[in-house]
Amino acid sequence: MNVLVLTDLSRVAKNAGTYAVQFLADVPAHFYLLNIKLFHPEHPPEFPENHPRDLAINLLQQRVLELQELSTCKEHKFSVLYSENDLVGAARKFVLEKNIDLIVMGAANKLHSPNTIIGNHTFEVITKVKCNILAVAENSRYRTPRRMLFPIDYGVSLPQENLKFLQRPQIANNAGITVMEVGYETRPESGGSVNLFFEPLQDRQIETRKIPIAEAFSEEQLEALQQEFDLIVLLGKNINICSELLHKEKGLYARVTNELPILVLHQ
Repeated sequence: MNVLVLTDLSRVAKNAGTYAVQFLADVPAHFYLLNIKLFHPEHPPEFPENHPRDLAINLLQQRVLELQELSTCKEHKFSVLYSENDLVGAARKFVLEKNIDLIVMGAANKLHSPNTIIGNHTFEVITKVKCNILAVAENSRYRTPRRMLFPIDYGVSLPQENLKFLQRPQIANNAGITVMEVGYETRPESGGSVNLFFEPLQDRQIETRKIPIAEAFSEEQLEALQQEFDLIVLLGKNINICSELLHKEKGLYARVTNELPILVLHQ
């Protein structure tokens, strides 16, 4: 597996990289740490205002040493990348060039600096880069995923290709899935079957809950979900759900503190 870790070397981004190495502890993976010149809203004092490429790469290599020490898998590899392109452009370039299977990035909470690029642009990357993305909240601490929440609605088709990432060996393979049918009242008669969609994951324990739209996206609901689940899984093309939860200004997680990592699946 090839993993692109977007990092500005902030505490939020470092936590995301740490989580990724732990999440993929049993998966042979090549981690590419990508730094973009603009990713330094909280740079340490030794950074000059226009820091040179060599300094950024040096700091990335130091971070690689930390992750290598954390890793318990002999088949983990680490490389560093640097770009001065815009965030989305650089991510798209390296997704293609390095055949990336998963992007990892930090997601700052509501109290974090509004200038933290990696926090403010999580939604932009999710909607504009067609690659599986793991967005790790700054307060997320790794624990073995046992319960995954998978909200869906019926404003989108349900192609089984979106589930390929979860079919990989050792990807949260002991975690059950709770499918939360949001707005089930408006489910079309001709709509795709949820049971059929999840057939490729029948080796997992799967349960279904139904919840009205009016009750799905509230601070109270979020608090309850964080107590019950370890990971949230979304379909990238399920724009309604992603917007309600993740929009960088209007989404639920822009207003309240979220501690759950979020895995967004693309085809």
